[in-house]
Amino acid sequence: MIEPSTVKNLNRLLAIVSRSFPQYLQFSRPYVPPGHDYLIESLDSIVADQNALAERIGQMLIDAHAPLRTGEFPMDYTDKHDLSIDYLVGVAVDFQDQDIAAICDIVEQLQTAPAAKALAEEGLGMAKGHLDSLREMVAEIAAGK
Repeated sequence: MIEPSTVKNLNRLLAIVSRSFPQYLQFSRPYVPPGHDYLIESLDSIVADQNALAERIGQMLIDAHAPLRTGEFPMDYTDKHDLSIDYLVGVAVDFQDQDIAAICDIVEQLQTAPAAKALAEEGLGMAKGHLDSLREMVAEIAAGK
Protein backbone atom coordinates (compact mmCIF):
# COMPACT_ATOMS: atom_id res chain seq x y z
CA MET A 1 0.00 0.00 0.00
CA ILE A 2 1.35 3.41 -0.86
CA GLU A 3 0.78 6.60 1.07
CA PRO A 4 -2.22 8.76 0.13
CA SER A 5 0.14 11.66 -0.63
CA THR A 6 2.01 9.45 -3.10
CA VAL A 7 -1.27 8.50 -4.79
CA LYS A 8 -2.19 12.19 -4.99
CA ASN A 9 1.15 13.09 -6.57
CA LEU A 10 1.08 10.18 -9.00
CA ASN A 11 -2.38 11.25 -10.09
CA ARG A 12 -1.11 14.82 -10.54
CA LEU A 13 1.67 13.45 -12.72
CA LEU A 14 -0.79 11.29 -14.63
CA ALA A 15 -3.00 14.31 -15.28
CA ILE A 16 -0.07 16.42 -16.49
CA VAL A 17 1.12 13.72 -18.87
CA SER A 18 -2.24 12.61 -20.21
CA ARG A 19 -3.83 16.09 -20.38
CA SER A 20 -0.90 18.01 -21.85
CA PHE A 21 -1.26 20.55 -24.63
CA PRO A 22 0.16 18.15 -27.27
CA GLN A 23 -2.44 15.62 -26.09
CA TYR A 24 -5.14 18.25 -26.57
CA LEU A 25 -3.89 19.10 -30.05
CA GLN A 26 -4.44 15.54 -31.23
CA PHE A 27 -8.17 16.05 -30.62
CA SER A 28 -8.44 19.63 -31.88
CA ARG A 29 -8.18 20.58 -35.51
CA PRO A 30 -5.36 23.07 -35.93
CA TYR A 31 -4.78 24.59 -39.32
CA VAL A 32 -1.73 22.94 -40.90
CA PRO A 33 -0.21 24.97 -43.75
CA PRO A 34 1.10 22.98 -46.72
CA GLY A 35 4.47 21.49 -45.96
CA HIS A 36 4.07 21.69 -42.18
CA ASP A 37 2.82 18.15 -41.62
CA TYR A 38 6.16 17.41 -39.96
CA LEU A 39 4.99 19.50 -36.98
CA ILE A 40 2.00 17.21 -36.46
CA GLU A 41 4.28 14.17 -36.78
CA SER A 42 6.63 15.61 -34.14
CA LEU A 43 3.71 16.34 -31.82
CA ASP A 44 2.40 12.81 -32.38
CA SER A 45 5.79 11.49 -31.24
CA ILE A 46 5.55 13.55 -28.05
CA VAL A 47 2.03 12.21 -27.45
CA ALA A 48 3.24 8.62 -27.94
CA ASP A 49 5.96 9.15 -25.33
CA GLN A 50 3.44 10.66 -22.93
CA ASN A 51 0.99 7.81 -23.49
CA ALA A 52 3.67 5.25 -22.67
CA LEU A 53 4.56 7.08 -19.45
CA ALA A 54 0.89 7.53 -18.53
CA GLU A 55 0.41 3.78 -18.92
CA ARG A 56 3.27 3.11 -16.51
CA ILE A 57 1.98 5.64 -13.98
CA GLY A 58 -1.48 4.12 -14.26
CA GLN A 59 -0.08 0.64 -13.72
CA MET A 60 1.71 1.80 -10.56
CA LEU A 61 -1.59 3.19 -9.26
CA ILE A 62 -3.52 0.05 -10.24
CA ASP A 63 -0.93 -2.14 -8.52
CA ALA A 64 -1.47 -0.04 -5.37
CA HIS A 65 -5.27 -0.44 -5.70
CA ALA A 66 -5.52 3.32 -6.03
CA PRO A 67 -7.90 5.27 -8.28
CA LEU A 68 -6.70 6.79 -11.54
CA ARG A 69 -7.62 10.44 -11.94
CA THR A 70 -6.62 12.12 -15.16
CA GLY A 71 -9.08 14.98 -14.92
CA GLU A 72 -10.11 17.14 -17.85
CA PHE A 73 -8.07 19.27 -20.22
CA PRO A 74 -7.39 22.72 -18.74
CA MET A 75 -9.82 25.42 -19.81
CA ASP A 76 -6.84 27.46 -21.06
CA TYR A 77 -6.61 25.03 -23.98
CA THR A 78 -10.15 25.39 -25.25
CA ASP A 79 -9.73 28.75 -26.96
CA LYS A 80 -6.75 27.48 -28.93
CA HIS A 81 -8.43 25.16 -31.44
CA ASP A 82 -8.71 26.05 -35.11
CA LEU A 83 -5.50 28.12 -34.96
CA SER A 84 -2.40 27.55 -37.05
CA ILE A 85 -0.08 24.78 -35.95
CA ASP A 86 2.79 27.23 -36.45
CA TYR A 87 1.37 29.44 -33.70
CA LEU A 88 0.30 26.54 -31.49
CA VAL A 89 3.80 25.06 -31.32
CA GLY A 90 4.91 28.30 -29.63
CA VAL A 91 1.98 28.03 -27.23
CA ALA A 92 3.00 24.44 -26.53
CA VAL A 93 6.42 25.70 -25.38
CA ASP A 94 4.77 27.91 -22.76
CA PHE A 95 2.53 25.11 -21.50
CA GLN A 96 5.49 22.71 -21.45
CA ASP A 97 7.39 25.14 -19.21
CA GLN A 98 4.42 25.07 -16.82
CA ASP A 99 4.29 21.28 -16.91
CA ILE A 100 8.00 21.05 -16.10
CA ALA A 101 7.59 23.33 -13.07
CA ALA A 102 4.68 21.18 -11.84
CA ILE A 103 6.62 17.94 -12.35
CA CYS A 104 9.60 19.40 -10.45
CA ASP A 105 7.23 20.01 -7.54
CA ILE A 106 5.95 16.45 -7.76
CA VAL A 107 9.48 15.04 -7.73
CA GLU A 108 10.17 17.06 -4.58
CA GLN A 109 6.96 15.79 -2.95
CA LEU A 110 7.88 12.16 -3.68
CA GLN A 111 11.14 12.10 -1.71
CA THR A 112 9.88 9.29 0.56
CA ALA A 113 8.53 7.11 -2.27
CA PRO A 114 11.55 5.95 -4.32
CA ALA A 115 9.70 4.05 -7.06
CA ALA A 116 7.19 6.85 -7.62
CA LYS A 117 9.95 9.45 -7.47
CA ALA A 118 11.94 7.56 -10.12
CA LEU A 119 8.89 7.56 -12.39
CA ALA A 120 8.39 11.30 -11.81
CA GLU A 121 12.06 11.96 -12.51
CA GLU A 122 11.74 10.02 -15.74
CA GLY A 123 8.71 12.15 -16.58
CA LEU A 124 10.69 15.28 -15.82
CA GLY A 125 13.52 14.23 -18.11
CA MET A 126 11.05 13.36 -20.84
CA ALA A 127 9.27 16.72 -20.44
CA LYS A 128 12.56 18.58 -20.72
CA GLY A 129 13.43 16.64 -23.87
CA HIS A 130 10.02 17.47 -25.32
CA LEU A 131 10.58 21.14 -24.50
CA ASP A 132 13.83 21.02 -26.48
CA SER A 133 11.96 19.42 -29.41
CA LEU A 134 9.24 22.07 -29.27
CA ARG A 135 11.81 24.84 -29.21
CA GLU A 136 13.53 23.32 -32.24
CA MET A 137 10.19 23.31 -34.05
CA VAL A 138 9.68 26.99 -33.18
CA ALA A 139 13.15 27.74 -34.57
CA GLU A 140 12.37 25.83 -37.78
CA ILE A 141 9.13 27.76 -38.20
CA ALA A 142 10.96 31.07 -37.65
CA ALA A 143 13.57 30.05 -40.21
CA GLY A 144 10.80 29.45 -42.74
CA LYS A 145 11.19 25.68 -43.02
